[in-house]
Amino acid sequence: MQFFGSKILLNIFYVFLLSYLIHHTFNGKFNIQNYLINKFELKLFQDFHYNLQRKSLALDMDLKASYFEKEDFIDELSKQYSEPKDGETILKLD
Repeated sequence: MQFFGSKILLNIFYVFLLSYLIHHTFNGKFNIQNYLINKFELKLFQDFHYNLQRKSLALDMDLKASYFEKEDFIDELSKQYSEPKDGETILKLD
């Protein structure tokens, strides 16, 4: 009789576990839909953070070049705000 009692308790445990998982799949705080949304938002945040870091690094380099008055930076600024000369080719890289 002991064997059948433990088998019944084990079946009750599995039914409870299954109902718990089904409940949290539809009504839980962290279900499959929230997992996918969280993964997508994390990817967007990492892309935004990378772009922000890259732009701030470029700005830091520009500010240092401007502070030390490097000739190549001053030449680039003068080219940026003037019309290209005859035969001059301008490439814009992002």
